Amino acid sequence: MESINVRGYGSLVNAMGNQTRSLKPELGIGVTELMYSDRHPFTVTKIISDTKIEVTADTSTRIDENGASESQEYRYEPDKKAVPITLRLNKFGRWKMVGDPKGSTFLVGRREEYYDFTR
Repeated sequence: MESINVRGYGSLVNAMGNQTRSLKPELGIGVTELMYSDRHPFTVTKIISDTKIEVTADTSTRIDENGASESQEYRYEPDKKAVPITLRLNKFGRWKMVGDPKGSTFLVGRREEYYDFTR
């Protein structure tokens, strides 16, 4: 059984997301930025090539009433003021922001916001 490297991540969910193959990008598909333990939603707004896409941040509004809990539910909408960023698929199959190869990984095919209240 292959182990998951959780070093550099504050949550198992983000570590697993970093090891997950992204879907093939399509216009309008959701994207999740995997931070240390938080996650932020984006949308694919332009396909430049098979290995380069443009994404724009979404706004997320919490719609549950669970307080400072791991159980969180959000509504997502395009952020009309967001500046698009360009992502490139690296040799390891991970989407990274152009100019920041060691930064956050972006998981194409899932749109998710999560705030870690324990940090």
